[in-house]
Amino acid sequence: MSERRYRQVHLDFHTSADCKDVGASFDPEAFARTAKMGRVDSMTVFAKCHHGFSYYPTEVGTAHPNLVVGDLMGQQIEALHGAGIRAPIYVSVMWDDLAGEKNPGWIVARKDGGLMIRPPLSNESPLTGGWGWSTLDVSSGYGDYLIAQTEEICARYGDAVDGFFFDICFPLPNYSPWGQARMREAGVYLDDEPAVLRFAEEKLRDFLGRMSGAVRAKVPDATIFYNGTVNPRMAETLPHQTHFEIESLPTSSGLWGYLHYPVVARQARTYGVNFLGMTGRFHKAWADFGGLKTRDQLDYECGTIVAAGGEVSVGDQLHPGGTLDPAVYRLLEHSFGRVEKLEPFLRGAKPTAEVAILSGHEPSLLGSIPMNAHVADVDGAAQLFLEAAIQFDITDPTADSFDAYKALVLPDGLTVDDDLREKLEGFISAGGKIVLSGTAALDTESGEFALDGVPVAYEGPAPTVPSYLRPDDALAGHTELAPDYDYVFYNRAHVVRRLEGATARGDLRRALFDRTWEHFTSHAQAPVGESLNSPLVVENESILYLAAPLFGAYRDHDYWAYREMALNALRGFLPQPLLKLSGPGWVEATLHEQAAEEGRSGRKILHLVAYHPRRTTQPIQHVDQSWETSGLGVEVFTGGESIERVYLAPEGEKLGFAVEGEYVRIEPPPVGAHAVIVLE
Repeated sequence: MSERRYRQVHLDFHTSADCKDVGASFDPEAFARTAKMGRVDSMTVFAKCHHGFSYYPTEVGTAHPNLVVGDLMGQQIEALHGAGIRAPIYVSVMWDDLAGEKNPGWIVARKDGGLMIRPPLSNESPLTGGWGWSTLDVSSGYGDYLIAQTEEICARYGDAVDGFFFDICFPLPNYSPWGQARMREAGVYLDDEPAVLRFAEEKLRDFLGRMSGAVRAKVPDATIFYNGTVNPRMAETLPHQTHFEIESLPTSSGLWGYLHYPVVARQARTYGVNFLGMTGRFHKAWADFGGLKTRDQLDYECGTIVAAGGEVSVGDQLHPGGTLDPAVYRLLEHSFGRVEKLEPFLRGAKPTAEVAILSGHEPSLLGSIPMNAHVADVDGAAQLFLEAAIQFDITDPTADSFDAYKALVLPDGLTVDDDLREKLEGFISAGGKIVLSGTAALDTESGEFALDGVPVAYEGPAPTVPSYLRPDDALAGHTELAPDYDYVFYNRAHVVRRLEGATARGDLRRALFDRTWEHFTSHAQAPVGESLNSPLVVENESILYLAAPLFGAYRDHDYWAYREMALNALRGFLPQPLLKLSGPGWVEATLHEQAAEEGRSGRKILHLVAYHPRRTTQPIQHVDQSWETSGLGVEVFTGGESIERVYLAPEGEKLGFAVEGEYVRIEPPPVGAHAVIVLE
């Protein structure tokens, strides 16, 4: 893996022909000085943008018609390198208005025959729900054009090429006459949508392989990343890249939000490569000129990124004149300055995980862009674990081994083939535990579970949606849940029968009837009806089964009752967690371990990140203010390891602690946006 750079800037520069005197104000010394002031250690600069223009002398592409600096990108790279700052190169891949204008046969056509372009006479953008850019097929001659331009960059700049950021890389079926002919040649029936999508995926992977081969042939040490490939299927494209960059600007309404990065990072970090989290300095999203975050907001976002084990990248956009905004880099000076001081506690530190959620995915959209996303049960389990300080990863079901974890969560709907079954049964025989949700591991044809030892027999889906959950005393626990109340379950639950030797909890009940046009009552669902004589939770020594998929329902409806029932079931099943947090669910606690080095012993590093949203009419709540949260308590499992010192990083302020069995109890001082506590 390449050296980790924790303070990166992704410097967007999508600049149309309507912008005059491009680069006229560029001053290499001021450019480098401003970046240095911001404590930046890596900055991505532009070779070619979505408009299709290049920002260096090119014979393959087309230089921006109003570029007054002959080699803007080259001067940027030279200035940054002179300041000790890395400078990867940005190339727009599938979005290129100019190439589409010159070669309309390269443009992707939708199934209805319409071209994937900005609608005529519109100013649409993907960030506002439209399409926005001419989208080109990389398996056409356009792919040759891109590779030729990349080879030109490699030849021109040689060892000065640190790496490439290839943007907009996702599989899109092309129903143009040319695209249809290619599919027919490959034996793909145009009305077979799954086959058409698989063909598009194969063509994209072929292109990624060609492009990476071209780069590695000329600049073998360059980093390579394809933006658009970080999703639950990221393992499929990993052979073509060196690392992951998780684009996740949380304030982009309708796109990412504040839960996207913490969830996706838990999967990205399992593949053994570096990864970073990309936020933005903008108030909203990309190209939000005049939008700027507060220090509290950026501190919180940087804290969330490093707490999950990532490097930090902050998106900025260069003014067409070529000058960086000093106010942006004063903001970075504050937040990146803090990250820089924390780097001794980040380098070589590995996030811990006691539980792995097996990744399940489904087709989705990121704005107008087709993507794969985690199924609801994965997202919901991740949200719940983050709130409860349960340390977890999200793991590809095809992973070679699950030995690093104490327990696995199989989300609702996850199928178990023979290979996975063998690994799961080996995991159980070695003492591991499994949580099954809903129809996880269920063979829908036979109605039986494809896994030995499941403590229930499946009888069928609940007859009504919603149904009702009656917890017993164990599921109610020490919470506000009432064992004499029926809690509505808005999603589909399942009727099961407890097998001998297993422990059952709670009772599943139907609604009086489903609400339809023929029969309904009042404003919403019908009230509770009779018992289905089916438990809510059943467990034996190795497997915990949830008849109501509580994780997915928690994601969908954010009902506190689902969280408390799930946590009470899990606490009995997983009695010795790595962390015990006494505090609100909006404080995220993550535990890292850092191996010993010469001069110091190994240590545990605890990150506390506090989410402070405000009430607002906007769809994304901003966290532009932070306030100290007091009264937190944390217990860290040590496994009998001796702890001699506990202190705040990077300040070094000593903290009191108490050893209680195999746990060390800490009462942190008031915590702002992000605090780091070290146990040595």
